[in-house]
Amino acid sequence: MELLAQIPLIGGALGYVVPFLIVLTVIVFVHEFGHYIVGRWCGIHAEVFSIGFGTPLLRRTDRRGTVWQIAAIPLGGYVRFTGDMDPASAGRVGDDDLTPEQRKSAFHNARLLQRTLTVSAGPVANFLLSIVLIAGMAMYQGRPSEEPVVGEVGPSAAHTDIRTGDRIISVAGTEVATFGDFLSTLAENEGAPVTVVVERGTDRLPVTISDYQMARIVEVNPTMPAADVGMLYGDLVVAIDGSPIHTVEELQRLTIYKAEGEPVEVELQREGKRFTVHFVPKMVERKHPVTEELAMLPTMGIILSSVAEFSPVQLPIPVHDAVGIGAVKTWGIISETVKYIGRMIFDGADHSQLGGPIRIAKMSGQVAEQGTSSLILLIALLSTSIGLINLFPIPVLDGGHLMFYAIEAVRRKPVGPAAMKIGTMVGLSLVLLLLVFVTYNDLRWLQ
Repeated sequence: MELLAQIPLIGGALGYVVPFLIVLTVIVFVHEFGHYIVGRWCGIHAEVFSIGFGTPLLRRTDRRGTVWQIAAIPLGGYVRFTGDMDPASAGRVGDDDLTPEQRKSAFHNARLLQRTLTVSAGPVANFLLSIVLIAGMAMYQGRPSEEPVVGEVGPSAAHTDIRTGDRIISVAGTEVATFGDFLSTLAENEGAPVTVVVERGTDRLPVTISDYQMARIVEVNPTMPAADVGMLYGDLVVAIDGSPIHTVEELQRLTIYKAEGEPVEVELQREGKRFTVHFVPKMVERKHPVTEELAMLPTMGIILSSVAEFSPVQLPIPVHDAVGIGAVKTWGIISETVKYIGRMIFDGADHSQLGGPIRIAKMSGQVAEQGTSSLILLIALLSTSIGLINLFPIPVLDGGHLMFYAIEAVRRKPVGPAAMKIGTMVGLSLVLLLLVFVTYNDLRWLQ
């Protein structure tokens, strides 16, 4: 994926469009497949499974009579079950228009529990996709060992004589027991030359290192301002507002007390070349690095290496632990999104962070440049967000159908056609208004 921008005719705008379509197609396919497979298990027949809307480009009918197709407009997808009048299942045809066999497998003739499970399966599939992707990345990356053994030496520390596999015995005469001790003891010396005793094979060697503290980016949050201006993994932060940066602590001191809306100038070094970016940090609730109290603080959305780029040995993560990590992080995305929506509605929080297709497309292109791992994590983030949005109790969305089913469970009979039609019109209007609003936000964001 990181090669996209280097392929002729793929750079530029297509460098955003291609990753965006990949991200969207994966999320839509999983969402609709959730509806399809649970509906099939419940005895409901799917007539069409479509990725995209409009004229079909490719079609295939399986042995169950379901038409699988890719359509001309690749901005979504749908499953149309027997008895649905439209892809949104917003209405139904009469039983008189169906054959006796079709009536048995029609969506609207299924029991309430079966319909509820089928509709719920789309968002649940999105959440499961997020859990699986995050768990897979956790297993691929592993977890850091506490042993003071060097697993990797990054570019900013390549000039030192510390090598992969070295066991750290002491730093500046202070013995270390864990890899964290090694890093913290180095940090206390604030970049001054220091002697590190390492165990290499059967030998113990003193190694003098210097210039080992550098603020190099090791992760960029795709939803934050740093990603918007093109900051990438591996960039070295050279200066903030003209003040030289040598450590992560210096960067924090220069940015943490900026007022809301105050811009920041960041000088970066990438592949030996220096350049400057300007942007306004996003106010995010997090721990204050000095007081450790929760507060709304200016945040760029980057994680930096704290001491050169000495990394510990990575240990494998068992499947059950990885799934737990995926579940916890997916739940974290859900809870943070709900909190943000609550703050936006009740506390007047900044709504400019709400983005639509334009922002997602640009974000997809930027993340693709950072590598496949970053793109996978973006898919996980967006999959969870789309699953959550679909659960909102708005007719046309899955949550709207579940709301009608809840009413049906209380009344012990389905919602009437007139009420369903009015609800659908209101829901469609709300969705269109939201689309206009986020598109307006995207256009302002591009300025």
